[in-house]
Amino acid sequence: MKAKLLFASLSCLFFLLYSALAQQPPQMNSAQIRQSPVVQQSMRTGAQAAVRSFWEGRGANLMAIGVMADPETRTAFGVSDGQYQQIQQAQTGVLSGLQDNPEIQKLIAEMQTLQNPADPFMQNADAETVKKRSEIQTRMSFLLMDSMSDAVDSILTPEQQQKMKEAQLASMGEMPIISPSMFEALNLTDTQKQHMERIKKEIEPEFEKNLESFADNSVLMANKLLDELDKQGGSIEIGGATPEEIQQRARELGEKMQGIQRKLLAEDPVFKRVLDEMQASGKAFATQFKTKMFDVLDDEQWARLQQLIDNPPAHARVFLQKLKEQNGQAEQAGGGWQPGPGSWRPGDPIPVEYRQERNTRRPFPREEN
Repeated sequence: MKAKLLFASLSCLFFLLYSALAQQPPQMNSAQIRQSPVVQQSMRTGAQAAVRSFWEGRGANLMAIGVMADPETRTAFGVSDGQYQQIQQAQTGVLSGLQDNPEIQKLIAEMQTLQNPADPFMQNADAETVKKRSEIQTRMSFLLMDSMSDAVDSILTPEQQQKMKEAQLASMGEMPIISPSMFEALNLTDTQKQHMERIKKEIEPEFEKNLESFADNSVLMANKLLDELDKQGGSIEIGGATPEEIQQRARELGEKMQGIQRKLLAEDPVFKRVLDEMQASGKAFATQFKTKMFDVLDDEQWARLQQLIDNPPAHARVFLQKLKEQNGQAEQAGGGWQPGPGSWRPGDPIPVEYRQERNTRRPFPREEN
């Protein structure tokens, strides 16, 4: 998995953060966040939940909520203004529905039983309280993400969903994590889908190992981001807001955090080193996983995948451009992109060695399968 996930859909992640911490005091600075084991664990759990949503094939819809905010992207995918308004209303409705959703209300009630009025920031919470709060937040995060993902599914047409999957495949080198659902853009057979799910299950232990490391480093980086936010006079205001205000605050904070990220990458060697290590670890895992997925494709699908990556269609190019912008790559004055070290280049998502080796392999299904 890639550290870019931490920044690729910040608005959505902060939207979830506000929701998960809704029962906390209305304003917290970075020192209070650092000193609260419950909030630290909440950030860790949130990072894990976001990655799992991609792993399970749900995260792409959450990313769509962010990228569709751009009019050029909406045009490229044929998303009308009316559809975008529906997506925004659905996102607001998820928070508004917290008051009506019995499952969410039950979880909130469980959270409130863990709250100590004498310790509003939960800085002195014991290990058992932290564990219980983490379990509740995990369940709440998945309920919220599933609700938003289902809403996007109901709003986008099958053609638009197909374009989104194509764009994900074409942008594989910039995507946070690979999921078998992305390959459905290549018209997989039921046998191929089942085979990909078996591969996913087999590699799950390695995924879990990477996820633990990713979550630990995400909290470290998030604390650095919050410390810098605090230095700049910013704060995280959580309580006492309407769903619309929460969305607006999340967007504004996400934009501010992207700027802080760029500043720390340029000025903080520890921040950059941790990010580079996360990228290297994520790349190794992604290469191992995706090449197993490639093996399942027949020759026609393999040719289609190469075409999508080497010569992406217009909607995929726009999607890739927006991911690059979010990941801090600068556009040259004369057009085109100025990649940093290790950045995506056309064809990169498919290792050169694999392209060469693939030509000697028998198409799927092979006898050993």
